[in-house]
Amino acid sequence: MASAKDWLNQKFREWEKSQGKSQSYFAFARFLGVSQTTLAAWLDGSAEPRTDDLALIAARLGPEVYTAAGLRQPPTLAQDQLSGAMRSLPAGLRERLSEAILATATAIGENGLAPDSIEAKKLAVEVLARFGIKLTS
Repeated sequence: MASAKDWLNQKFREWEKSQGKSQSYFAFARFLGVSQTTLAAWLDGSAEPRTDDLALIAARLGPEVYTAAGLRQPPTLAQDQLSGAMRSLPAGLRERLSEAILATATAIGENGLAPDSIEAKKLAVEVLARFGIKLTS
């Protein structure tokens, strides 16, 4: 697993490339909304981003920063809403849906499909049907 330091250095290189020309750490720090001193400490590994810093970084570079820092990603609003909705379902249905969702995610990953691809959607319909869940449009 990459450290926060390694992840941030990789993200700097990706960001620099996306800008189309060589960029400074100062410009990257401004992009992230932190001081150059703070960014330098993160990039050389002498300091780790704090929790509030991680939220700032995640907003700019992606939530994977939590994993790189060895932490669990906080749930999104949609995840919180889904969790609440699942709790309101009967236990048997909740269990079957959970198993079906995990089987679908596993099948998509094992087949190396992009989650939003047509192939992944077709596979999801097939897997969910095995659990007695029929999708309609």
